[in-house]
Amino acid sequence: ETRRQSRGRSDRGLRTVGWTGLAGGAAVGRALEAGHGLKLSAYLDDELTRLLLTLAHAHGAALALTLVLLAHHGAPLLREGDTTTQRLALFAWAALPLGFALASIGHPESDPGLAIWLVPPAGLALGAARARVAYASLRAP
Repeated sequence: ETRRQSRGRSDRGLRTVGWTGLAGGAAVGRALEAGHGLKLSAYLDDELTRLLLTLAHAHGAALALTLVLLAHHGAPLLREGDTTTQRLALFAWAALPLGFALASIGHPESDPGLAIWLVPPAGLALGAARARVAYASLRAP
């Protein structure tokens, strides 16, 4: 198997995860809207839970789009065999919304739950992935 074929599989994997994540994020958004529409007290009565779940939904959908963009436009700029950027982006895509969502479960009265600690490293990973793609685009002919 050539490196180009391997890279194509990796890019295809990013696209698949991105589009699947976008579909999942849209489904979560519909569920949150249903919670509003049906006036579910478990959702509406806890402002922090509502905020954390909205943040999880928004970050999940936006990061899914980021993965699609990375697969289509960013990955071709990266050096052959560079899986670090893709791994950083995938970690951010999974950990950022998961941190927000899990922090909404059983949280103390005014603070998010401990899972919120997943968010800062995920944010750093996302920033590193973006910086790597930006640097690669500066080097590209």
